[in-house]
Amino acid sequence: MFDFKGLIDALMRRAREEEDSGPSATRLLIDLPRDETLVVLTEIIKALAALNRNAKVGLKERYQAVQAFDDKARPLAQVLVRVFRGEEKIDSISPRQALPSLLACWKELASAYKLCLKQHAQSPNKRFAQDAELITLRSVSYYALQAKWAYMRYFDAEPRLWRSLNRLYQIAEAAGFANKSMQAYPDAEATSVSQIYRHAMLLKLAEPERRRIEEIWQLDRWLQHWQEKVTLEKIIRPRDQTYAINLDETRPPMKLRRNMVGERYRYLDTEPLADYLAELALNAGKGIFPVAIPVPAKADQPAVASLLSDLALIYSRAGQTRSRRSERRHKEHSTSAALGLNRIYQLLRANGGARDWEEWMLADESANGMGAHYKAKFDDKLAVCEVLALKDEDGVWLAVVRRLNKSREGLVKVGAERLGMQPTPVMLEDNGQSLPALYCAESPHGRILLMGRDKHHKGGLYTLSSGSKRYQITLGAAIETLPDYIISSFSVTAKG
Repeated sequence: MFDFKGLIDALMRRAREEEDSGPSATRLLIDLPRDETLVVLTEIIKALAALNRNAKVGLKERYQAVQAFDDKARPLAQVLVRVFRGEEKIDSISPRQALPSLLACWKELASAYKLCLKQHAQSPNKRFAQDAELITLRSVSYYALQAKWAYMRYFDAEPRLWRSLNRLYQIAEAAGFANKSMQAYPDAEATSVSQIYRHAMLLKLAEPERRRIEEIWQLDRWLQHWQEKVTLEKIIRPRDQTYAINLDETRPPMKLRRNMVGERYRYLDTEPLADYLAELALNAGKGIFPVAIPVPAKADQPAVASLLSDLALIYSRAGQTRSRRSERRHKEHSTSAALGLNRIYQLLRANGGARDWEEWMLADESANGMGAHYKAKFDDKLAVCEVLALKDEDGVWLAVVRRLNKSREGLVKVGAERLGMQPTPVMLEDNGQSLPALYCAESPHGRILLMGRDKHHKGGLYTLSSGSKRYQITLGAAIETLPDYIISSFSVTAKG
């Protein structure tokens, strides 16, 4: 069995600079079985939390202990991130088990480094000034990491995260090292407090509530190359700048207003980034991608071009004047919901009763879409671009999720775009294979089919059956490609 107590003792011995009286933490972790990764990280988190609660620990000992815990926790956290994302499999650790420990680890490390800065501020030490710069960089990194993972779960970043990010940037700026390039770790690329801070702001401004999880992950990587095109300024230039942030508040950047004037404000000019992304989108439409964007599969290239074009608009001044396509009407009443093509198909085909559907509340609607909310169940997996059906006394609407926001009280708010009224479950047959699909006679795109993504190709021939009716059809071009589905046009070539 792994020696958890020995690991923590070895880390604390290093912090106290005592003579080694047992195996080192590095030696212990080399011998660590893969399936003990989560348990060991949990023990490190407990020790970190205890250290953070102990006000009697001196600055030097605290900092060395935090460094030791950080150095050993990072590779463990990297393994669990891969497990969570399905890139690595460890039989005894499920993705659902990995996430709480990851979030706790980053929270305790961010707080631990911030406590070092607080202790240094209370009793300044010139010999510690250089370390204080690195500590600030690491702390900002961990707060930004927490914000990113909040977006990846469709939560807003908590006010405490923006309070800490704003305050730490303010400290770095006042001390003159906000733009100083440093390596947070020996194996990491050089960066600065300002770069990480701008990166965090740009990720929030990219409207993550409208993105798929993989898009947020991808966008986070792209921003490592893009954030240098955005400047953070002290002087207001309303005609040029697009966003402002109040360093004294606990909120993310907001659209710039002319009354946002004062020492506490910093201003973002994102127009150069918007112009750059517009050019990237134009090239992506032609199949040309820069080194920073690996060439996606041919089927995914239009989606990448569309994402780049959307981001170019968001970061531009023109993006600040966007308005809803149609007026929203308040309409609070209960509704029934079903998620995913297969579930919707089964319920519609069996004409399932109300208890077979999920209970939601319709909040508002417009000509193009609807807003709804529901109380999340354990391990809620709803994501942007999932398809759903909403049923009430007026009938059934087929829709696709375009916006998602989850509260820590378990309320999930959904914004969905209508695809069509009264979807019909149909079966597509080809070479002995039967594929469930949904047919809408009327939609903004005319008559459409919703089918599995991997079974669609333009010009594909299928037999479409609905009850006793059978039609020979030819698939048209994809109207929209979703992660698991295709919304496709089609033409009927023969009956029977």
